[in-house]
Amino acid sequence: MVFDPQRRAAARPHAPGWVWLGLGVGLSIALLLGIAWVQAPNSELVLLLSALLATGLASAAIGLAGVRWLRRGVVRIWLQVTLTYLFGVVVALCNILVTAQLMFLSTQDLPLLALLTLIAAVIATGLGAALAHVFAQRVSALHCSAEAIATGDLTVRVAVVGDDELAALARTFNHMADQLATGAAERARQEQLRRELIVAISHDLRTPLASLRAMTEALADGVVDDAATTTRYYATMRAQIGQLTELIEDLFSLSRLDAGVAELELQPTEVGPLIDDVLAGHSPQAVAKGVRLEAQVAHGVGPALLAPQQITRVLDNLLVNALRHTPPGGCIAVNAAALPGEAQIAIEVADTGEGIAPEDLPHVFERFYRGEKSRSRASGGAGLGLTIARGIVEAHGGTITIASAPGEGTRVRFTLPRVKRG
Repeated sequence: MVFDPQRRAAARPHAPGWVWLGLGVGLSIALLLGIAWVQAPNSELVLLLSALLATGLASAAIGLAGVRWLRRGVVRIWLQVTLTYLFGVVVALCNILVTAQLMFLSTQDLPLLALLTLIAAVIATGLGAALAHVFAQRVSALHCSAEAIATGDLTVRVAVVGDDELAALARTFNHMADQLATGAAERARQEQLRRELIVAISHDLRTPLASLRAMTEALADGVVDDAATTTRYYATMRAQIGQLTELIEDLFSLSRLDAGVAELELQPTEVGPLIDDVLAGHSPQAVAKGVRLEAQVAHGVGPALLAPQQITRVLDNLLVNALRHTPPGGCIAVNAAALPGEAQIAIEVADTGEGIAPEDLPHVFERFYRGEKSRSRASGGAGLGLTIARGIVEAHGGTITIASAPGEGTRVRFTLPRVKRG
């Protein structure tokens, strides 16, 4: 939507009601003080009031017309302010001349009064022009900064001077520039991560596809004819197809989580049996690698409100990472406990693996991030497991955190809502 200040100004009164009320009260007080000071005879009082009222109304009408013209913005701000000062002086001079013609002032005093008024006019107009120039400079600084941002320079900022409306506008402008710069930096970072994801996915797709093609051609051309080798080829092909399927499912899940359309069928579920089932599924890999799996569910945890299939996937992703980076003889423990004073359950997956480098730790949950790319690629996976885990946990209304240090293992902890007890 385009903001049109003229349309908005036309849709509302030109000035608040309290401005006109204050102006009327001020003129009335000035008239009363002037009459008391002049002390005109009663015979001339009516004429004096009529003259003052006529000149006041005429000045107000001319001033209103001038304000309407200035509101069109046809001249610069400094000139508008200067003309406003000058208009006030002209109105004063006209009132003096009219009053003199009506013989309320001595003709001998008129030149002196006019001279003093002209001196005051020069001073007032000069001060008004100086003040208008300061305003114009501050507005011009905002204008130039806005043009710089429009051309793509998001580093420009406006100096904040004082605490008036222009200072508030400058602070708002700087805040807007900060937000734009932060957004641009985030977009650039996401674009870089997207490129890295494309490279990683391309590698993860190219390697199994090339292997599948080679083995398929070997089988089709009759290069492999013995039963044992053929069986081994088919087993390898099934495993690589499984890797491709898993990668595609990860990408699909990530896109649905990113779009906020992931379907969660929440239901009260005991976390203990759920953890046992997940550990049983990973037990063969753990035994083959010589890693011990443990589970500990605190007493009185109670059921949690969750989507079993999705939380199973979270635990699967965390256990796959833990098994990948835990050496033989290590241990992976899955613990669950109710948070005191909160309607949440905390589940933690802790390993005694190699840990995560400090420079990678703040980014491990970020979309498209892949730390230690050579090691990750060699051990499989596109680096999407933790991102998907975070999306699923947050879709449940929980949070997920990680703590790790090189050589000290890794602890991943996430929370889920508890079922309210009646």
